[in-house]
Amino acid sequence: MQTSTKLLAALAFSLLGGVVHAQELSLYCEEDKPLQFYNAQGKLTGFTVEIVEEIQKRVGSNASIQVVPWSRGIEMLSRNPNTMLFTMARTPERESQYQWIGPISSISYGLYAKANSDIKIDSLDDARSIGLIGVYRNDIRDQTLTRLGFNNLDRANSNISSFKKLMIGRISAYADSKMGVASLAKSAGYQLSDVKMVYHLFDSQLYIAVSKDTNKSVVSRWNDALEEMKKDKSFLRLQKKYAIE
Repeated sequence: MQTSTKLLAALAFSLLGGVVHAQELSLYCEEDKPLQFYNAQGKLTGFTVEIVEEIQKRVGSNASIQVVPWSRGIEMLSRNPNTMLFTMARTPERESQYQWIGPISSISYGLYAKANSDIKIDSLDDARSIGLIGVYRNDIRDQTLTRLGFNNLDRANSNISSFKKLMIGRISAYADSKMGVASLAKSAGYQLSDVKMVYHLFDSQLYIAVSKDTNKSVVSRWNDALEEMKKDKSFLRLQKKYAIE
């Protein structure tokens, strides 16, 4: 009888563990070319999207990716377990708020002005006095510059909005990444040559962020799968495909 009880208990524990691991994930991202974007056929693709989809194949996840505004993704990530949001810069402010899968890539941020601007910035103090600087609300650019004491931030709900404000003279500069500025200019109806970087702000690494209450074994499996991709060169293949440094 005692042996049967132990066997039943072990079976129940095993089944419960299976349920935990089988819980479906909620995957969120925003449009941010070349990481996540819709191609000409209307299919969601991009460097991080393909990485996530390949990891899912390796760990047995069938969760669909939902494209949402960044603020909505942050809200879902902060409120719900079994939730992932990508691609997110890992910062001191965010470190303890989430779990992390990655790194996926490195990213460099700078201040961009109109190509014919005579703005000269040699320091953060200079940047604090140039007029309004456009930032993406609640993004790493907003959070970092706020932490650094910037009081001249113009917070927008999209990078395209900041770019357009720059081009019509409503702001003096806007913060963007070297990776995304070319596609952003095109999306806003302009060309990369219409702007220039006037000051390098900071560098960061990009990750898939995971809600704190997600089972740690899930995060470990995803990280292991990502490492496998780096070892078998499938990660490198995607880097070359999307020209990611």
